[in-house]
Amino acid sequence: TSKNYKNSTPQSQLLEIEREFFAPVSELFKAFTTAEAIKAWWWPKGLYADRVDYNFTENGKYFINMKGYGQGGGGMVGHFEEIVKDKRIVMSDQFANEDGRAISAKEANMPGVWPDMIYITLDFEAIDENSSRLNLSQEGIPNDMQKECIQGWNESFDKLDAYLEK
Repeated sequence: TSKNYKNSTPQSQLLEIEREFFAPVSELFKAFTTAEAIKAWWWPKGLYADRVDYNFTENGKYFINMKGYGQGGGGMVGHFEEIVKDKRIVMSDQFANEDGRAISAKEANMPGVWPDMIYITLDFEAIDENSSRLNLSQEGIPNDMQKECIQGWNESFDKLDAYLEK
């Protein structure tokens, strides 16, 4: 049974992005399943993942470090709540220091009021044999940070587009 991590509060509306990719749904899904793939496209323009620890199994942990900002490392850490091949990935998400330890938003120098745990739900759908749709929803992003988060995801998805074309 799917857990629903698609809640909104007045402080943080559910962030939702729908994006189409010119790739079969199996290829799109695969781009989320390995450290090598994640390294190729995760993080917005100008940033990159220099370290990816990625145990892609239900309850498996992940750590995706971020490089490219002047102030050094840090990234995101969490675990996979749910994996349904070619259909859905649900992952928890917390800020992390560069050792992969979960830290608070405040420790990560992020403005706004953040929950202890954020949830990302990725729903995959075949449009036809050559194209697919990804619906991303992220629960817990403060309203005043949503525009930046949406821009960040879209820049990452631009890189994912380029990765899938190869």
